[in-house]
Amino acid sequence: MTEFSVVIPVYNKSKFLRQTIQSVLNQKFTDFEVIIVNDGSTDNSLEIILEYQDSRIQIIDQENNGLSMARNIGIAASKGNIIALLDADDRWKPQHLNNLHYLVSNFPGAHLFSGGYEEYFPNGNVIIPKINLLKSAEKPLIITDFFKANMQQPLVAPSSFAFRRSIIEEIGGFDKAITYSEDVDFYIRANLKYRFAYHPQVTCSYTMQAENQITRSKKSERIIPDFQKYLDENPKNISLRHYINLKCYFLAIFYKVEGRPDLSRAMRKKIDEKLLTSRQRQLLNAPKHLVRTLRF
Repeated sequence: MTEFSVVIPVYNKSKFLRQTIQSVLNQKFTDFEVIIVNDGSTDNSLEIILEYQDSRIQIIDQENNGLSMARNIGIAASKGNIIALLDADDRWKPQHLNNLHYLVSNFPGAHLFSGGYEEYFPNGNVIIPKINLLKSAEKPLIITDFFKANMQQPLVAPSSFAFRRSIIEEIGGFDKAITYSEDVDFYIRANLKYRFAYHPQVTCSYTMQAENQITRSKKSERIIPDFQKYLDENPKNISLRHYINLKCYFLAIFYKVEGRPDLSRAMRKKIDEKLLTSRQRQLLNAPKHLVRTLRF
C-alpha cells in the first residue's frame, strides 16, 4: 500500500498551483500518490493541473462544494496509509514527507503528525511562528497536550498536518456545515482521541493573504464550529477550555474589525476574560481602528 496520499483541494489558485504541485513532486520520499480535487475553479487551474502527466497524480474535477467536501472527496479516493493535506497556495520543502515518515516510523502509537511551518507573505517576508513548546524541544517528540501547545501561535498549519486514514472511521472527516475554522474543528475531535507526533524542522511554507484564501473573507459571514459542544462533552479538560476561549477571543476581534459589533458582543459573552492576557483584554475594549493596525 502507498505510504502517503497527498490531498490538494483547488479553487481558483492558478497563480500558485504550479509551485504547489512541483513541491510535492520534488519530495525526497517518493512513496506517495497525489489526489487533486478541482472544486469548481473558474480560472485556468484545471488547465494547469492537466499539464502534469505523472502516474501518481489523480485528478477529480467537480462542481464547487467547499473546502471540507473537497478534502473529504480527496480522502475517500485515496489509498495511502497516511493522509497529508496541502492547500493549493502552499508548498513543501523537499524534506517534508521524509520527516513525516520519520514520525510515523518512530512514534507508532501516534495517529496525528505535523512538521514545523513558516508564514510566507506577498512582500517576501517569512516569519517562523512562536510555538508554545519548551525551548529544549528541538527533536521530534510526542505532544502531550496539543491544546496547551497552541496557546501562542498555532502549532500546525493545515498544509503541515497529516493523519492515519484509519481515524476517519471513528471521528469522521471535515464537517461540511462549517465554513470557517474547519481545521480547528477537526483538530479538536482528533486530538481528544489520538496522540500527536511533531517534528520541529520547518518543511512547510504557508502562504498568507493569498488570493481567494478563506482567511481573507469575512468571518462574520461564515459558519463556525459549535465550540460549546466540545466544552460540554469535556468539562474537565482545562487545556481545551483555554484553547477554545482563545479561539472565541480571536472571533470577537475579527467581528469587531469587520463592523459587526453585534456578533462581537455575542462572542464576548462566551469568553472567560480571566483566561486572557492583559493585552488581549485591552484589545477587546479597544476601538476598531486601533485593532486594525495590530497583529493580535
